Amino acid sequence: MRPRVCLALWAVLSMGADACIHHLQDRNPSPPSVTRRSRPGARTKTAISNARVFNGIFIEPPRTVIGRILIPGLIDSHVHVNDVDGLETLTSFGVTTAMLRGHDGLCDVRLAGLPAVGPDTQHAKMFNMSSDQLLYPTADPDAAVSYAFGNKSDFYKITAEKSGLSQDMQTALVKSAHGRGKLAMTHAANALSWKQAVLSGTDGIQHTATDAPIDADVLTQAGAAGQFSTPTMNIARYTFSNPILLEQMGRTPDSPDSYAQVKANVKAIRAAGIPILAGTDAVGTLLPGNLVEATGMEPAEALAAATLVAARHHRLGDRGVVAPGMRADLVLLNSDPLANISNALDIARVWVGGVEYAPVANGKEAVAASPNPSGTVRQK
Repeated sequence: MRPRVCLALWAVLSMGADACIHHLQDRNPSPPSVTRRSRPGARTKTAISNARVFNGIFIEPPRTVIGRILIPGLIDSHVHVNDVDGLETLTSFGVTTAMLRGHDGLCDVRLAGLPAVGPDTQHAKMFNMSSDQLLYPTADPDAAVSYAFGNKSDFYKITAEKSGLSQDMQTALVKSAHGRGKLAMTHAANALSWKQAVLSGTDGIQHTATDAPIDADVLTQAGAAGQFSTPTMNIARYTFSNPILLEQMGRTPDSPDSYAQVKANVKAIRAAGIPILAGTDAVGTLLPGNLVEATGMEPAEALAAATLVAARHHRLGDRGVVAPGMRADLVLLNSDPLANISNALDIARVWVGGVEYAPVANGKEAVAASPNPSGTVRQK
């Protein structure tokens, strides 16, 4: 069989790549958390003969690819990584960029830093945030944004939630980030928060409404403003299958929230012409069929959501496509994901910045062994 080259819409969560509900854990790493379990590969030129290249739209005819030209590595547009072990697990599944810059040859992570969270909110309580980590109504939004970027944040994260930051505060935070030439991303997991995020002018909206349909006028405005969505569907699917997680997220049995509502909203987002990016916010492997199954996307569109489209909207101009001079983040697959989207987990080799990561994951085996319905596994 000819080797076929393409990329995938999946991501991993391990003990070190955790979901949103864990992202404010102890920031002081223990020694094992900064120790690699594998040796970095050597920087060498590699020729792959008779390979087919996914160019962001379709798979091209077979050709020989040398050095820095192959296929884009995957970009996870919403994930939390706590340690090097988490970076290694992400990398083993072909995720070469996650939105810590890490170690040579491991997934490159872009950091949001301390997010904007209001007092007495679900996030503030869940993460036991101290008063100096919270943004009060009288706070100076420009000072908060300045602090984040002064501490090496790559983009600014805002948390929109019930009884959370006011519309004026969210808008001011976005304006301050944009004034510095930086991106703003907003967590919004209910219909009201989604509306606030759109009105604030934020660049990207993380998650989608679980409780009600997003208003059509809001979707129209988001599309016109060029905003994008990272719906993190796999964590939503996993959460709604797990009563313990639902309770932790403040959901009760009589809540209107459902995975069916998530799917309906993501379909509406896509129908409104809003770009959709792949993001996991989860633990385990994300079966790449999630976006295909839930939205009606063609496999090529779903793959682009994890590469070309993600790179474009995160302003990562050196990756996301296979071309001379681009960053050599590459994933080689054994079989064609456009024929069967599950083949996106049939990984042969992975390179990050031109460095090969040798212990790649057996994605199909991981999904087959997983007990949870989102196809996620916890690796040790």
